[in-house]
Amino acid sequence: MRVWIALVAGAALWAVALTAMTSGGQPPRPADAADLRRLVNPLDLTDVDLEAGGAIFSARCAGCHGAEGAGAAPRMANPVRADPSSSPLDLTRTAMRTRGDGEIYTAIVAGATSRGMPAFADLAETARWQLVSFVRSLGGVRLRVRATDGGAGYPWDLPPGFPQPKVPADNPMSRAKVELGRHLFYDTRLSADGTFSCGTCHEQRLAFTDGKPRAVGHSGQIHPRSAMALANVAYLPVLTWADPTVRRLEAQALVPMFSTDPVELGLKGTEREMLARLAGEPRYPAMFAAAFPGEPTPISVGNVTRAIASFERTLLSGRSPYDLARTSADPRAQSPAASRGEDLFFAERTECFECHGGFTFTESVDYVGRGLPGIEFHNTGLYNLDAAGAYPAPNTGVHAITGQRDDMGHFRAPSLRNIALTAPYMHDGSIRTLADVVRHYEAGGRTLSRGQYRGVGRTNVHKSPFVKGFTLTDEERADLVAFLESLTDQAFISDPRFANPWPQR
Repeated sequence: MRVWIALVAGAALWAVALTAMTSGGQPPRPADAADLRRLVNPLDLTDVDLEAGGAIFSARCAGCHGAEGAGAAPRMANPVRADPSSSPLDLTRTAMRTRGDGEIYTAIVAGATSRGMPAFADLAETARWQLVSFVRSLGGVRLRVRATDGGAGYPWDLPPGFPQPKVPADNPMSRAKVELGRHLFYDTRLSADGTFSCGTCHEQRLAFTDGKPRAVGHSGQIHPRSAMALANVAYLPVLTWADPTVRRLEAQALVPMFSTDPVELGLKGTEREMLARLAGEPRYPAMFAAAFPGEPTPISVGNVTRAIASFERTLLSGRSPYDLARTSADPRAQSPAASRGEDLFFAERTECFECHGGFTFTESVDYVGRGLPGIEFHNTGLYNLDAAGAYPAPNTGVHAITGQRDDMGHFRAPSLRNIALTAPYMHDGSIRTLADVVRHYEAGGRTLSRGQYRGVGRTNVHKSPFVKGFTLTDEERADLVAFLESLTDQAFISDPRFANPWPQR
C-alpha cells in the first residue's frame, strides 16, 4: 500500500474529530463513530500528562462523575437527569475499556446533550488529550506512560486538530533551548561576514521564506532552489526540496551553515571563529548553560544546531480563516468564494488534495502516534527538455541524489499553509502567481515553446498520475485561489514568540 494512502487515512481521522467538534454537540453518525474508534491519542504520554489530566478532571469533571470517576450525584438538581439513564456515567465500569480515544475526545469537546454534559471546547488541544488519557485510566486501561524527570515538560501550543510533533530523544524540548534557538536563528554571527542569519532567507512576515525566486547566500551566490517555508516543519519526516536522506532538523541546519556549493552562511573552515563570536556575546554564556545544563562546554556547533532545531519545531501554523471556520471558532472567517474553492480543492475533479492533504496540506508528514511516516516526491510536469522527461541540471530532483531515471523531476510537495505569502512558486520560483500555478495544473503540465528549457511538460513520462489536467471557469479559478489565500495565518506571521529578538543593527 502506498504511503500517501496512509497519510490520507490519518488525515481523514483528524477531520472526523474536527467535524464532531464542530457539530454543535450532536453525536457522530455511525460511520463517523467507527472512524473515531480508530483515532489514537497523539501524545507521547508521560506521567506529567496523566497528572495534568487528573487535575483537569478534578476541576471540570469530578463534580458530576465523582473524584474517583464512579458517577457521583450532581451538585444541584438537573431536570435533564430526571431519568436515571441520563445520570453521569460511571467512568470506572468495565465497558469503558472498549471506548476508543476518539470517542472520549468527542464527548469532551462536543459534550453529551442527552446526559446534560456540557461541551469543553475551550480546553487547549493538549489538555483535551491529557484528559482523554486520564479518563481511560479510570476505566482500568493500562496506558503506556513514559517516565519523566518530574519537570513541567514542554508546553506545546498546538492548533486545534494538530497532533504532537515527534522530537528526537537526544534533543528534548525546553523553554531555555527554544529561546536560545530563536536568538541563534536571527543572529548574523552565524555567517562568515556577519551579514546573514537563518532569518535572512526565512522572514516571519513571509511565512519564513524570502520572496525571491531562488535564495541568495551571503557572498551573493544564487542558490539553485527557492527558500522553503518553515511553518509546521516539525511534522516533516524528510526535509529540503529533493534530498530524501535529510531527515532531522539538527542535520539540516548544518547545510546552510557549512555548504560550499552553493555558499549560504559560509562558515566552512571558520567553526572556531564562529564559536568565539558567540561566546563573546554577553547573553549567550548563561543561555547556553541553561539550555544544556551540566555540559562542560555548552557553546558548541552541535548545541547550536540543536537549539535552532528546537526553535523551528515551535513554528506551528494552524489558525488561518480556513481553520477558524472549520473549527467553528469563527464560522464566517472564510469567504463564500473560499468555501467554494475548498470544495474544488477536495474534489476528485482537481485532485489537489492527493498531494496536499491532511492538517499540514502536504502528504509528507509524521507525528507522535502515527505508524509509518508519509514520504512522497512528485514530478509535476514543470519541464520536459528532451521529450524524455529531463529537468534542467542541477535541479533534477531526487534524481540528483539517487541517479535513478525514474526519480527525474521528483520534488517534495510543500505545505500550502500560508501559500499566498510565499510567491514565487515551484522549486525554482519559475511560476509567479497562485493563479498561474492553478493554470499549470489545469493544463496537466507546463509547455515552454521557446528558450533553452522548451518542452511539453504535460507529456513528461515521469509525471505524477495526479497531475492529469482539468477545466475551470474563470470564477472557479478565482474561487480556488481564494481558498488558498484563506490558508494564511496572520497570527503566525505576527507572533512575537517567533520574532527577531535582536535590536536592529
